[in-house]
Amino acid sequence: MRRHAGWWRRALAGWLMGVGCVLPGISAGVMAVSFGLYQPMLESLLGFGRDWRRHTRFLLPLALGGAVGLAAGAYGLGLAMERLKEPMLYLFTGCLLGGIPRLMEQAQDGGRFHAAWLASLGLGVALALPMALMNRAGEPQAALSTAQWLACGVLEGVGTVVPGVSTSFVLMALGWYPAYLRALATMDFNALAPAAVSFAVSALLSMKAVKWLFDHARGHAYYAVLGFLVVSVGVVFPGISISTLAGWPALVLGAWASARLSRMAA
Repeated sequence: MRRHAGWWRRALAGWLMGVGCVLPGISAGVMAVSFGLYQPMLESLLGFGRDWRRHTRFLLPLALGGAVGLAAGAYGLGLAMERLKEPMLYLFTGCLLGGIPRLMEQAQDGGRFHAAWLASLGLGVALALPMALMNRAGEPQAALSTAQWLACGVLEGVGTVVPGVSTSFVLMALGWYPAYLRALATMDFNALAPAAVSFAVSALLSMKAVKWLFDHARGHAYYAVLGFLVVSVGVVFPGISISTLAGWPALVLGAWASARLSRMAA
């Protein structure tokens, strides 16, 4: 029964990360760290050939949930953000906040806090701020070339693996975001195929680099991610006003769900 519950929790986490891939200001990598799944995912993907059965059991619910979340996010983003914009933003703010305690525990890994990690926290904030300040989107393009789809795949691969990188912000700045959402929502395989190839290559290269960093500078890596997360919360949080009181239950729900997911067994 416990194993069955773990499967559904990972599927839910995958769904949230999939939706996060298409929401501006949300980083799927940061969400994975918040849920306590980031390093297990890296290890399973990079070590897949050594024990593919065990890694498949771990990754399958994440992959299925992520695929459904990505499609649902692309298909329903316009409608949901139009009708339920503030509750959704509160929900994702809660998801980001709820994982902070677990993230800080993982950084220390049973050891003690090091003041030098604060420099990495500041570096994470500094690296994330330029994307957060991208508030002027490029001229939207109705269709993208093959080269542009390849570039989309590279950006998505890096954004999925490197915590804190919101690919949606970059695509909006380039004017590619509407075409990207439309292709996902309609499952336009001709457009998505080149993006899928470049995604796989860039994600694999990014995974190797990020895993090395987490293995050799764990505390610094996690506090840099915390800096990304702080900026992400600032971007996503819709603000406080009388009219937004209905969003607070969504924030609490998101924080509770994130905290529970971050405690799941890998």
